[in-house]
Order: sequence, then structure tokens, then C-alpha cells
Amino acid sequence: MKYQIPTEVLKLNPRVFKYDINGEIVYVKKREKNKKHFGHILQSIIYKITKNPMLIPTVLSKNENEVLFEIKKILKLKKDEVNVPDILFSCEDYFVMSDTGENLKEYIKSHIEKKNFYVEKALGELCRLHYKNNVHGGSQIRNFTIKDEKISLIDFEEKIPEKYIDEFKIRDLLVFILSLQKAGFDPDVKKICKIYEEKTSKEVYEVLRKFLIKYKWIYFLNRGIFSKIRMKDVRDFIAVIEKVDK
Repeated sequence: MKYQIPTEVLKLNPRVFKYDINGEIVYVKKREKNKKHFGHILQSIIYKITKNPMLIPTVLSKNENEVLFEIKKILKLKKDEVNVPDILFSCEDYFVMSDTGENLKEYIKSHIEKKNFYVEKALGELCRLHYKNNVHGGSQIRNFTIKDEKISLIDFEEKIPEKYIDEFKIRDLLVFILSLQKAGFDPDVKKICKIYEEKTSKEVYEVLRKFLIKYKWIYFLNRGIFSKIRMKDVRDFIAVIEKVDK
């Protein structure tokens, strides 16, 4: 079969890699043994304490095949007319997908003068995903791609509890904003929420603001001896809290 990848090629490459098949660029994603990282364990503990659905870990169990899981999710999104890659070949150990272009995070960095334009385009695609009552779970700007000015979404490994879809839409938006802060794009939280609200008819700013303000107690990590410790993720989170705490 045209898109079947030779075993030796699979062995020599990382989990996700670009591959040329007779001049056609495709992307291959291999199965990886599911394992909980420290971050997942910490998130589980925080969720048990807070009982906040937005903090539920979304990693698959050890018995679930993440390749088959992601293929099923992509095919559903394709049916819902969300911009995602085409599945060209699949089996239990890997799948081959079409090339949807460059990582949007890196693309914006090389087109920084049009940063707001491309951030809005990505946000529009996230809104389309949510409008069809789907969520991503890992909606960082790096999981958006661009090709011929078309924005697509990739990387659907997160397992979302169906009864918490609305909460996870807010979480998606927060993850999107945090990733913009982490990338150095200085997101305008209020403006992003306003655009989201116009496209989805869902009020999100106050919900997001109330969630973030609950964690303003971590401001102390930006002062004194803590300010000398390298904790970029924490500082990015604090920076986003400060944007709504005015």
C-alpha cells in the first residue's frame, strides 16, 4: 500500500516524523506506551483537592491504544468539518496523515508583524471546534498548523469526559492563552475572550477570570527568593492572572 511505512523507517525515527513518499510529504505518528508523568500525578492530586472539572487529568489509561483513539477522534472532527489532517493509512501501531503545514507558533515568530491576524485565525478554528461541541484538550498554539493560509488543528490525544464538555471549552481557551504567553506573544485576554464570545455566543471572560483569580495566592512565587528560581511555566501563569486582575 502506498502509505504503509517500512518497519526499518519506523524504528529509525521519533514518535512523530515527516516522511517523503514519492515526492509527497506526509506525517507519521507511532504508538507510545501510555505512562503517567509527574505532571499528571500532580494534576490528579490537585483535582482531588479542588474537585474542579477543569483540572481533571485527560491522559489515556494503560490499556487504551492512543493511536486508535486519536484516529477515531480525527475522523469525527473531519465529519464535523473541522480543519484536521486527512488519515491516509492506519493500523494499531501508527498512522499516516496529510501535511497540514508549518507549526503556527514558529510561523508567527517569522511573521511577527501579523501576529494578531494569525492568532485570531487560530482562535477562529478553535471556536469552530467548540461550536460543533468538540474540545481539544491540548489547544496550545503549537498544535495549530498553517498551509496556504489555512489553519488546521493537530494532536488529539486527550480523553475528555463528555459530561464536562462546557468546562473543557473554557480550559481549551485558557490553554490557548497560556501558550501565547509562553511563546512571548503577550496575549490580550479580554480581546481574545470578546472574539470568542462573538463567534460562539458563549460568555467566557468572567468565567475564566473567576477561575484565574482563585489562584492569585501564588503571586508569592514571583517575589523574594522564589523570584530567583527558574519557574517559567509558573511565571507565565501568574502573568495571565495579572492580566485579568486589574
